[in-house]
Amino acid sequence: MVNWNHSLKKVWMLAIIAILLFQPTMLGAEISGTELLNLLSQKDRVFNSTGYKISFVITTDNNQFNDPNQGMVLMDCTVTQAEEGHAMKIVNHYEHPPVFAVRTKPGDGSHHAYRAFDYNADGNLIVWRTLEKYVLSTPDRNDTLEKVRVFFVDPNGQIAETDDNLKLHRWPIGSLDSMYEFRQFQLATGRGFSKRLGAVTSVKTLSSGLTKVTSLPLHGSGPEGSWELTIDPNSDYLVREATFTPDGADKPTIEVTSTGVISKDGINIAKNGVYKSSSGLELLIEVNDISKVVATNRLYEEVRSYLDGPLPSGAGIIDLRGEKPVRTTVK
Repeated sequence: MVNWNHSLKKVWMLAIIAILLFQPTMLGAEISGTELLNLLSQKDRVFNSTGYKISFVITTDNNQFNDPNQGMVLMDCTVTQAEEGHAMKIVNHYEHPPVFAVRTKPGDGSHHAYRAFDYNADGNLIVWRTLEKYVLSTPDRNDTLEKVRVFFVDPNGQIAETDDNLKLHRWPIGSLDSMYEFRQFQLATGRGFSKRLGAVTSVKTLSSGLTKVTSLPLHGSGPEGSWELTIDPNSDYLVREATFTPDGADKPTIEVTSTGVISKDGINIAKNGVYKSSSGLELLIEVNDISKVVATNRLYEEVRSYLDGPLPSGAGIIDLRGEKPVRTTVK
């Protein structure tokens, strides 16, 4: 009798452990498409809540010529959501100075884009590089300010001349285009999908415990097509893989993967992520830190001070708030 009781207790203990271990998977199997969308929306609201600052790095070889020979760029980014709105600061660090390249011709099979207007009258290659960028998006303004440097590279590979300037873009209120780096970062760290997903067409729990989701895009969020997501219930429902394929396309235009988790001050996001688009853009993203803003939001104040400051002579202003862009130069 003693041995039988001991065996029964052992069976019950194993059953309880199994229930605890597999509870997230069981819940994932029971969740509906609507419940899943509500859950992702809740996680995104936490991610976008006020009073946080997130620091991350984007590494890419993206440049105006689509040429990896121009080197990698490391984008040191910090973003915050204050009560007044979003603010973001980006400082770029380049692998090496720009290099000269000969003009490409149509039909030569090259994926690079060196065109006639990329050279000045002396035959020097004109290379534009953003050194810093400041973004401020509030209910009454939506502006980006870029510190840019132009390089003139001669055919011998020497920097013949440089010039610095500022570019101010005024975006329509509410436009997300001013914050596209932040939107790409969101997706690559497993968040930000709730505003892109419409009707969920299928939910399936995989043997790994992950949840496979297929969804139509949210109406008005972009082209018609299909989202496919792999969500990890064991990592606060982070999206681990995602693809978007437009109707009629034979391959995705957006591909996202994420790994790891960084949890701090109530926010859970992926530690690392990759964002790819069919244009050839590839971003490697790593989160450095999440911090709670105490007292004054210094990042927000810094960004606002740059955008409130006077523009020097020669600075360019591109106003995108009307039907057509209006370009002016500060006298």
